[in-house]
Amino acid sequence: MTRILVIGAGLGGLTLAHALVRAGLDVRVYEADDGSGERAQGYRIGLAPPAMEALRGSLPQRLYELVEATSGSLAGPGLLFDEQLTLLSGDLPGPPEEARAFDRQVLRRILLGDLGRRVEHGKRLTGVAEEADGTVTARFADGTRATGEVLVGADGGNSVVRRYLAPEVGLVDADLCGAMGRTPLTGRFLELVPGRGTMVKGPGTTLMLGRMEFGREPSAAAAELAPGLDMPYRDSYVRWVLLVPPGHPAARESGRSDAREPVLELIDGWHPDLRDLVRGADMSAVGRSKVFDRPMPPWPAGRVTLLGDAAHLTLASGGNGANTALLDAVLLAELLAEAGRGERDLASALAEYQAELLERGNAAVEAGKRAQSRFVPSAVPSSVAGAGKEERPVGGTP
Repeated sequence: MTRILVIGAGLGGLTLAHALVRAGLDVRVYEADDGSGERAQGYRIGLAPPAMEALRGSLPQRLYELVEATSGSLAGPGLLFDEQLTLLSGDLPGPPEEARAFDRQVLRRILLGDLGRRVEHGKRLTGVAEEADGTVTARFADGTRATGEVLVGADGGNSVVRRYLAPEVGLVDADLCGAMGRTPLTGRFLELVPGRGTMVKGPGTTLMLGRMEFGREPSAAAAELAPGLDMPYRDSYVRWVLLVPPGHPAARESGRSDAREPVLELIDGWHPDLRDLVRGADMSAVGRSKVFDRPMPPWPAGRVTLLGDAAHLTLASGGNGANTALLDAVLLAELLAEAGRGERDLASALAEYQAELLERGNAAVEAGKRAQSRFVPSAVPSSVAGAGKEERPVGGTP
């Protein structure tokens, strides 16, 4: 096998790249952003044991040790309070205790490690062409091209590769707008989230809290375990999310950079600890959620495929987006490695991957919609109204 092109340097695309390198295959990753800053894609995420095993089997040992060292615990109770912090329940469902918490940006920096020149930034994909000689060409906005034997679209919910493969599948507004922030962890705020997570139910709205307490401060851990890896200093923090009512001005202006003002307005009269938590945020934003307007269908067989949100854009309520993407990555790497060793033909490998991807991915999308009922009065319906609306860029998800 010649070269595999991966479009998108998110968690799934980078895990795939590492797994392919470990399998002895040639891979190049092309990322639209210029690499100078961080993506505004949220803060804390949780990875279940299968996703952790996917990382263990894909990454060089020193990077996986850094992954483990910087992760946080998701053990302990899930608590439900009212807006005055009166305890209503201490046994909310949540991830398994073996799951681990990660800062998305820290994890992505780790995954960029050791890939070097295999990752190119500033490469915004504009087109894909499957050539007569069996290769695939990617065209970029800067006028350059890249050619390989397989092209993988790991380019997120607004995927250019998905539009090439399945132009009939668009995105629609999920009528969910989330205000999200990150507040440095202090003893006072740690008491709000002593376990895997806390939900605060107030009149007409819900505030979700999650603790990101690093096992080791990331820059110090990187200096010891992965010298040379660029990792800024990070404080532990509490991640908070509030679903903004669709009619609220913040929901209509979801590009605003500071979420504190609308959230403080919506939690006026709540317990002072909650208001101070929001007020003390060092980073916050407001964003809207999108979902596919229909389940992802099979696409024509060829040398182009999808991975992660490009194939199954899930609502954050399911907590399964990153987990599913990492499982996609290890499966695809295994099948491509088999084809590279001549143990099977490439077409059957990609067909098997597509079948499992669609089954797992569409199920993950539906699970996210069902889980939304825990946070809002009614769940997002399985068949989202509004199919056929013009596709718009994806904002941040709650």
